Amino acid sequence: MRNFAEKKMVMKNENLVPTIKERDWDIPQILLKKANRTRLVEMLSAINKITSGASYYIRDSYTRSLIIDSPTSAILCGHTVEKAEKEGFAFYENLFDKKEWPWLKKMFSEGYKVFYNHPPSKRKHLVSCYNFSTRHIGKGDLVLSHKGIPFQLCNNGNLWLSLCAVSISKQKQLNKATITNTETGEQYEYINGRFILSDKLVVTSGDLLILELMGKDLSSEQIAKQLGVSMSSFVRKKQSLFDKLGVKNPAGAMRKAHLKGII
Repeated sequence: MRNFAEKKMVMKNENLVPTIKERDWDIPQILLKKANRTRLVEMLSAINKITSGASYYIRDSYTRSLIIDSPTSAILCGHTVEKAEKEGFAFYENLFDKKEWPWLKKMFSEGYKVFYNHPPSKRKHLVSCYNFSTRHIGKGDLVLSHKGIPFQLCNNGNLWLSLCAVSISKQKQLNKATITNTETGEQYEYINGRFILSDKLVVTSGDLLILELMGKDLSSEQIAKQLGVSMSSFVRKKQSLFDKLGVKNPAGAMRKAHLKGII
């Protein structure tokens, strides 16, 4: 990674760093001297040696680069460390399945809104998590779980360095994202194109899927098959959804969901 420039620059609204508005950089001068490649790579090397099941890297929003020290990292997907560091954010972007990119881009944008809507002193507690599909050069398709937390903020609260962890997801569900405040325990869930505070949700993402399938006029048997569950399990899930919405049938559930803006 090249040395950090000391002059201020403006973050541009492009690729993986969508922002609410352009923000001037204000990086602490003492950190500009300390945050060199050797120090950060040594830290990553140590982390990757004592952990298993996840691989860590640092995302630098200022220089738009990646700092990686793990040749077998899940995020590299069979590529070399040199390739990933040379291409920076472009390498990261190219990992995504192109069909998922519109969803991911919107989710990133909404995630930055949540981040910047918090006071600067609270932003360091926000952990983002999402799944995405990619392809390993030698192992075929993979679903990866990505988690990130601010590692260093600028003096003005702008995001500079993020510590990120990537692992092979045990859950194959895509298009799922959350932001958790580790200080308060609050969690935001990404539903219908925006992050919603969980305690204000009427339904879960699983309930939302049932509503979407109901809206297609499918039979209970067809919905259970789509969900990959038994009929008895689907009946329980459906009744739980009806109880939450205070309705007695699918038509009532659809009306209530529309009234509340859930679908």
